Amino acid sequence: MSAPVTQANPDDRSTQRSRGIRFLLLGLGLMACGIAAVMLPDAATIATGHLLGAIVMTGGIIVIIQTLRDKTWHGFTWQLLFGSAEVVGGALIILNPLKGAAAVTLLVAIILVMQAATQIGLAFRIRPVQGWWWLLGTGLITLAIAAGLVLRFPYTRVDSPGEMAGLAMSLAGAAFVLMALGWLKSQSRAAT
Repeated sequence: MSAPVTQANPDDRSTQRSRGIRFLLLGLGLMACGIAAVMLPDAATIATGHLLGAIVMTGGIIVIIQTLRDKTWHGFTWQLLFGSAEVVGGALIILNPLKGAAAVTLLVAIILVMQAATQIGLAFRIRPVQGWWWLLGTGLITLAIAAGLVLRFPYTRVDSPGEMAGLAMSLAGAAFVLMALGWLKSQSRAAT
């Protein structure tokens, strides 16, 4: 069990509270992008790929912006890598010269593997922080989703790669929300 975040003076508590609120907003943003990806229609593969890429890039940009606002956090590098992986992955989907669901499926699987690796790395980097296990768990689930896409390949009509990417993004967002709520709860206990 991890120790709760405790601080010696009110300035540190204020910093921790604002960090918790930013992580809560980050998680909610990722969950919104993930839900949007799950709800994408599969009618036009190319349009879906472009929209999916834009949604994945938006999620990555949200992560990077939040990360750059808190450069003192000890998970800074891994979280920056996590956001960067999503931006690069989204760009790869948008710029993909190959057409068809098979190409999008493989790209999504690669992106999910990168996302899982960075989430797991971030979880171990922040390991003493309360709630780190949420990132570890969602990283492992994301890795399982990527493996499922590859193992079911080329039967992409069974599981839409956009839905799987959205599910992984929603889970990552939920992990950040749960971690932030734990931090905020421990801060309110420390303040009393």
